[in-house]
Amino acid sequence: MADLEAWGAAGSKYNIHEETLSAFRRMQDMGLGLVFNETMTPEDLRARALRRSEVLGGHVDFVGSETELIVPSAGNDDGVPVSVYRPAHVSPDPVILIYFHGGGLVTSSRNVYVTMVKTLAKRAQCIAVNVEYRLAPEHKAPAAFDDCRSVTRWVLANKKLVGGEEGSPVGIGGDSAGGHLAASISHDVPELAFQILVYPYTDLTFSAPSLSEFVDTPGLNLNSMHWFMSQYLSSESQKTDPVVSPYHRTTFSPLLPPALCILAELDPLRDDGLAYCKKLEGAGVPTQVLLVKGAAHGFFNLPAHYKELTKEPYAKCVEFLTQFQKA
Repeated sequence: MADLEAWGAAGSKYNIHEETLSAFRRMQDMGLGLVFNETMTPEDLRARALRRSEVLGGHVDFVGSETELIVPSAGNDDGVPVSVYRPAHVSPDPVILIYFHGGGLVTSSRNVYVTMVKTLAKRAQCIAVNVEYRLAPEHKAPAAFDDCRSVTRWVLANKKLVGGEEGSPVGIGGDSAGGHLAASISHDVPELAFQILVYPYTDLTFSAPSLSEFVDTPGLNLNSMHWFMSQYLSSESQKTDPVVSPYHRTTFSPLLPPALCILAELDPLRDDGLAYCKKLEGAGVPTQVLLVKGAAHGFFNLPAHYKELTKEPYAKCVEFLTQFQKA
């Protein structure tokens, strides 16, 4: 089930990397499942995401400081917890990357992304802010957006409190649900230096052609996408709300921050990301796109297993981040 036959027609059409196949074998062996099951609860999925990261994510030796902060957010009495990672060696005005984790706005947490975020901070010698936004179904749209926008505005106004300087460039990034949040917030918050979008979903009408290629394949597929959105949205009409579907923003300004978009070939969201990047490029926004062949959705934050498939994307992120560093 975990091998090629599980991918159906996609298994014949694409050259699936061995790291992708072996990742799903390992998850099956651990009882983490391959295909989404609607009987799973958000709590089940959150536990599985943490377990998956413990086994496939690995650890990184990080020399520097780690600070826990609570950032105020409108409508969130508890505030937004964030972890700030500052390497021991950074440039005089270090870049600050605010990162929003994936998980369909329902599962996952900043704890699942510690290795990946610390790795980028270490290799790019930048400060990284790992954000714990509110999740659905406990908190429906736009709670996650509100939290992440609040953190972004707060960091821009309080660079020194996270270890930066007044001249530090600030940008945002995220994968999957986090990429969705970063894309939307880039339209609402000026003064951002950059955006990193890793297989984001930007159009919740689910009209991208690649969605029909991955209906019930291992990992994220069209069926699970529908379930995630049923947890996050309160009504069908929200699917074209430009806050939750940034593809439907009426205006794409050339002043939007430069973008790096990393996509996975075996991903129902692949064409969604490509279409969004075309809109950015059409508006004159500097946009770089990297399509990772043979990779499935969810590989980016699991570098201990996906050693080959994360090599180029991580190098690309480091190159992208360091261009904003000041000498």
